[in-house]
Amino acid sequence: MRARSLLESFNYALAGFIHALSTQRNMKIHCLAAAVVLFFGYYLHLSTVELAVLVLTVGLVMAAEIMNTAVEVVVDLITEEYHPLAKTAKNVAAGSVLLTALAAIVVGFLLFFDKVADRLEGTPNSVSNPASLSVLIPAVTVFGVVMVVKILAGYYHLQGGMPSGHVAVAFSLATSTYLLGAQGPVVLVAFILACLVAQSRLEARIHSWLEVSAGGLLGTIVTLLVFHLLLK
Repeated sequence: MRARSLLESFNYALAGFIHALSTQRNMKIHCLAAAVVLFFGYYLHLSTVELAVLVLTVGLVMAAEIMNTAVEVVVDLITEEYHPLAKTAKNVAAGSVLLTALAAIVVGFLLFFDKVADRLEGTPNSVSNPASLSVLIPAVTVFGVVMVVKILAGYYHLQGGMPSGHVAVAFSLATSTYLLGAQGPVVLVAFILACLVAQSRLEARIHSWLEVSAGGLLGTIVTLLVFHLLLK
């Protein structure tokens, strides 16, 4: 139905947003997360530009979720039977949400990490880069290496396969904590948490001991190399 006036078009748009919010669990999660990060952005005194970036990022994630909902509704309208192309359409739409969500995580990390770290008692940073980049760059590199290894091995799923990505990233974060000059107890807790991540993957029978061990070793080695080559 074509809108007869500008006000009516706004009403249709609002109805679409309300439909997505009332029917989609992920949309509720996005709205809750948006409220939390915007509150902490105000609480931590983000600059006007930083708040603008935060608002834009939140808006992009919500817009991607709404478009994903629209694609799902159209596909279900066309056919209720299983079809490879219908599956592909839904997967690609969901992929756009995943991509914007990952970008939002990176933006949030860069905006909040250093400000939170400045409010906590800690030890001097042993590298010249901001702490956020010194943690983010190795973790992203480790994740990229894990995905390349899995693709080369012919495994295209996030869960399972050689090596364990969750364990690799967990040990990357723990190693970064040590290399940033954290105190002994903090480093110990970081590695204990990484080991708990590994244990959880084993208990869930998602990975074998070999895959978990390879993930921990890869995460540690790649992080050490990144710090040595890029973050001195």
